[in-house]
Amino acid sequence: MKLKDYLENDDHLVKARDKIENLWAYGIDFAKDEVEEAKQNNKMLLLDLDFTSDCQLHCYYCDRTPDRFNQGTRKKLDTQDRKNLILQAKALGARTVEFPGSGEPMIDEGFWEVIEFVHHNGMTPVIFTSGWHLDDESIDRLYDLGATIFLKYNSSSPEINDNIVKVKGYGAYVETILQKLVAKGFSNTVPTRLAIDMVITPKNEDLTDIENIFRWCRRNNVHNYIVTLIPEGIADNKSKLFERDRANSFVERLAQIDREEFGLEYDPILPMAGGYRCRQVNVGLFVNLYGEAYDCNGLGRFLGHTNIHSLQEIWNAKYATHLRQHEQDGHCAVRERVWVDTELKGFDRKLEEYHVWEALNEQDNIIVDGLRERENPSKASIS
Repeated sequence: MKLKDYLENDDHLVKARDKIENLWAYGIDFAKDEVEEAKQNNKMLLLDLDFTSDCQLHCYYCDRTPDRFNQGTRKKLDTQDRKNLILQAKALGARTVEFPGSGEPMIDEGFWEVIEFVHHNGMTPVIFTSGWHLDDESIDRLYDLGATIFLKYNSSSPEINDNIVKVKGYGAYVETILQKLVAKGFSNTVPTRLAIDMVITPKNEDLTDIENIFRWCRRNNVHNYIVTLIPEGIADNKSKLFERDRANSFVERLAQIDREEFGLEYDPILPMAGGYRCRQVNVGLFVNLYGEAYDCNGLGRFLGHTNIHSLQEIWNAKYATHLRQHEQDGHCAVRERVWVDTELKGFDRKLEEYHVWEALNEQDNIIVDGLRERENPSKASIS
């Protein structure tokens, strides 16, 4: 299906030639100078939070591990818990609250209350959604709440999208939703408030289609969040994972399109296409559905538990502070540890680097206490 163009100017591209972050989605547009200033002042910029683990799609590449789903006696965060964490993050300097979702964020019973709370506290809500639960009313509401939307969009073919999520009719519906979001004006600002979330796997490795979607995004000021999958959960299977060389090939090809067709110069880096460089590890924390804290929403490295420690205590803990000192600038530890053939699986991966660090330094009690809480949850939570 051919996507319709909406923008009649290229102001976003002109600004991006001076600063590539102008093409990134608003709320995650952390420039290097802002990251450096945050590091110098021990300032958090981003909080990632899970919503419900429920989802009506069945993506074959889903990266949600058991860490994101209910096991045993672990207590899920409720709406008040999330609001408490948002206030703690705001006190540490956060300007963005991102909701990648353990499942589909929009079907959480507290979704609208939390998004409104983020907005009323002067922060930007960034929402990853399948679009399956978006309609005219919710699009208007999210626009008014200042939200940035990452919409799942893996192909311009409705049939391929249906096949990927295993829900008939999804592909045609999300096509309509994408056009409604653009028509509403989510992509009228610089930086944009709209992104497509595309995961490239061997199942949708149509480079012509990827290139055409990429071009449409550039022309219409839509952030192209085009990535290889996160090798976790049911996606933890090398037959589904783009090998490093193949991933490099498509990232380099899209960079060539940017140079030759849009006048954009940058050094491409895995795993993100289009010059985007994740800097979350330097400026943020992720808290999953049960209050466990990690350095990123790919469940990279376990840092503590918000049931027993505040975000400030976790943020200032020895190991968390150590991780932030190294400039991330696009590096993805979650994917790299699979590409280099780690032998570990599941939660053991998330402690591998900590154990190496601990052997050379000393025990981090925030992590030790957090692991104990994870195994034997208490009823209390830190507010």
